[in-house]
This record gives sequence, structure tokens and C-alpha cells, in this order.
Amino acid sequence: MKRQNYISAWWIFFAAFGWFLLGANFGINIYDEGIGILGAKRILAGEVPYRDFWTIYSPLWYYVLGVWIKLFGSEIFVIRLLTILLNSISICILYNTIKSQKINPYLGTLSATMFLSISPFYGRAIPLALLFIFLIIYYLLNKENSRDYIIIGVLNALLFATRHDFGIYAIASTICVATFENKLLKEKSVNKYLIYLTTLFAILSIYFLLLHKIGALGGYFEYAFRFVFEKFGAGRSLPFPNPLSAIVEESVPVGSKIYNFWLSLVFYMPFVIIGTLFYLIMKSKVEISSEGKFFVTVTFFSLIFSAQGMVRSGYEHILPSLLIITMLLTPILVKLNLTNKFYLFFLLIFFSFPPVAKKAQSLIYLYSDKSLEIKSHSSRYIKIPKAEAENYNNLIEYVKIFDRSKYLFSGVLYHEKIFINDIMLYHLANRYPATKYHELHPGQATEAGVQNEIITELKSKEPPIIVLYYDKESEKQKIIGENYLDEYIRENYLLSKIFGNYYVFRLNK
Repeated sequence: MKRQNYISAWWIFFAAFGWFLLGANFGINIYDEGIGILGAKRILAGEVPYRDFWTIYSPLWYYVLGVWIKLFGSEIFVIRLLTILLNSISICILYNTIKSQKINPYLGTLSATMFLSISPFYGRAIPLALLFIFLIIYYLLNKENSRDYIIIGVLNALLFATRHDFGIYAIASTICVATFENKLLKEKSVNKYLIYLTTLFAILSIYFLLLHKIGALGGYFEYAFRFVFEKFGAGRSLPFPNPLSAIVEESVPVGSKIYNFWLSLVFYMPFVIIGTLFYLIMKSKVEISSEGKFFVTVTFFSLIFSAQGMVRSGYEHILPSLLIITMLLTPILVKLNLTNKFYLFFLLIFFSFPPVAKKAQSLIYLYSDKSLEIKSHSSRYIKIPKAEAENYNNLIEYVKIFDRSKYLFSGVLYHEKIFINDIMLYHLANRYPATKYHELHPGQATEAGVQNEIITELKSKEPPIIVLYYDKESEKQKIIGENYLDEYIRENYLLSKIFGNYYVFRLNK
């Protein structure tokens, strides 16, 4: 297909935006989505991450989201529009990257759009990080002068400040690309890559100095690095997906079995494509001298970013690697002589049908009597399954009636075993966290020291109501900690109401 016949990138952007917008008001993520929103709100209240509240994530996203909330309001649907906007821009950049290599961009763009629509990452830093990643890859493939290397350095620094793990992966990937260009392609670009490194480290130096100035640098390394290396993997790791176990899983509807089977297969797709590329190189079907820069750049980025999936081993965590590798779909098929209508139709169905079916199921729920809107000033248009909504609405109403203070503590029923707590409740009930630990983790809030900090803050703030969330997944947690916090709550608060999985305790005074 001739380059001038490609559809305009603007049409790709609007098509992706429309697709991501469909059903965006169904469902809610009480934990991950809540982390971003509450972190942004705490910053707007004058607090500083690491110094005033605990988090393992880099700070830039909280500030970006805080600006968005300041300009457009804190309704969940409005906040999700930012995610949809960022995801649509990323798809547009991916399309332009493939097209810049004079490759038909449609299969890669379509598959990336489908994959991203399943896990759009509402309220989270990943969409902004993905945008920076795709821009870095685009400039690496299309760099012409020293200015482009400066841009790559700036983008990499912004990526580090958004998601430091992704920033490290991108630095490693870029250095691998530079080594390949200089050693194998014999390009004399070492000095230009020094411009990239100088720009990167200059901005990072300013970044660390700013963290130091606001008193957050020590907490940043303690929470975002040390805690993650020492505790996060042990408390949050997931097994690698097994397609066979997804099929034979009991008490699961057939449709869900097929969908879970598909997710399990897709998890391994980056490694299959990378393995296929190595096979093609060995068979001399990929010319390193003329095609290597595109193939190797994308491969390095996908392979190194797959480290995210190795830590958590789930679909969401392999997604950055998966989205990057979609750029190789069409050229790989061309090299394998698999571009006839049968193979293309099969891939179209494989990539599109599960996400479309999932989206259709959400829309059916959304516009039926099986769903109900969450009744909060922050959740207009947001619907969740009816039974969940009724319990949640009753909980929010109860908090509003019986809790006139601005403070609330949203914890878990047993703090010796933690899976997730409901962070979104703070936002929906319009209450401020009574402690710096609104985000609870195994290996963190299960520890005696952190529990004693929380107890001290609870004694100081004396929130009239404490809401404890129970999730059966907590029973599977490997880290078993202390129960000092549970003892304090039982001694000073009385169980007042139960709304589904939520246990409401009132101060015993």
C-alpha cells in the first residue's frame, strides 16, 4: 500500500477515542484507580508524596492528574476522559511510528487498540508512561539531528518521573539500541547518544534536587525502591498464566473460560514474536543492514519491558511489552509469507473478537436493569453491577449521615493479611484519609511499625467511622503480619453495620 493512501492519523485518533469512550462509565477500580485520584487530591490539598503520604509510585502523574482535576473537576468520568485522551494519542503515535517505516500500519494499530481497551488503566500513571514510551521509540527510529537526541533524553526523564521502573527499562532499551547501531550497523552516533545521556542526567539531577528540597527524597527511595525490591514481589507476585487451567477451571461460565484462555495466550505473544524474529534473522530473512534498526529497536523495548510482566505475571503487566511488539506484526507476517486473506482474517478475529465481546457485555450490563449508578457527587454516570451498587450506595449514605468529620479510615477486616483496601471510598464519600497510609500493602501495613504509626494517627484524628473491607483474596496472601491495628480497632470501635463486603465500625465514645 502506498504511503499517501494511508488514512490520516487524525482519523485513527478519533476512532480510538470513540472506541475507548464506549462503556467507559461501567465499573470501578476501588484500589488502583483510587490511588491516582487520592494522590492527586492530597497534592491539591498541599501535601507532598513520600513526605506526607505513602506511595510506591513516581510523583509526576499525581501532579498531572491534580492539574486536570483543578481545571475540569473531580468526577470519575471526567478523570477517565484524561486516560482516554492519553491512550488515543498513544495509538496515534504507534500508527505514525509503523507508517514511518513504510509498513502497512493497520494490523498493528488495530491489535494495540483492542489490547489497550481491555485494560485502559483509568486513573493510573501507565497511559502517560505509554505515551512517553511510544514517543521515545518514534524518535529513536526517526532521529535526524542532535535536537532529536535531546528530545529523547527529555522524554526518558519525564517517563522516569512518571513511572521510574518504566524509565529504567527505557534507558536500558535505548542503550541497547545505541550499542547495536554503533557496533553492528557501524554508525558513528556515540557523540549524539552522549547528548541524550547528558540531557537525561541533567533533568534527573534537577528532579532529585526538587525531591530533596521538598523533603521527599528519602521517602522516595525508601518506598518506591527499597520497599518494592524487598517486599513487593513477595506480597504481590502472581503465577504465570496457564491456558489449560483457564479452560478446565470449575464454576466458571464457558464464555469466561474462553476469554481467560485468550488472555493466557496473549500474555506469551511478545515472546512468540521475538522468538520468530530470531528465527528469521538466523534464516537471513531479515537484513540487519537495512531493516535491523526497526526490528531490533522494537524487540529490545518489548523484551526489556516484559520485565514488568515477570514481576506480576498478569495481562495488565505484560501489556506495555505487548503493545510495543504489535508494531512487528505486519513485517513478521510479510517475512513468513502469511499475508493472504485467510491468515489476516484469522488474526483479525483473534485480536478483535474477545475485546469486542467484552465491550459488548459491558454495554449490555450498562444499559440494562442489571447495573445501577453510584450515588456520589463524584460518580455521576458511573454504573456498577446492581447488587454491588446497592451495598456501596448504602455505605456512602451511612458515612454521610453518621460521620460529620472530614476524616475516615478505609482499611481491611484483618490487617495481618492484606490484599487491597478501598481507596476510592475516600473520594466517593468526600472524606480525607485519617492517616498517611491510604494505600495499604502486604509487607507494609502488615508490619508492626506501620500499624503503630496508623494507630497513633487514628488516636490523634479520632475518625468517628472506620470502614473495613473484606476480600477473599486476602486469605491467599503469603505475607502474614501483625494484628496490633485490629486489636486497637476492636477495643475502641464497635461494629455498627455490614454492607456486603464492607464492615462499618463506629467510635466507642
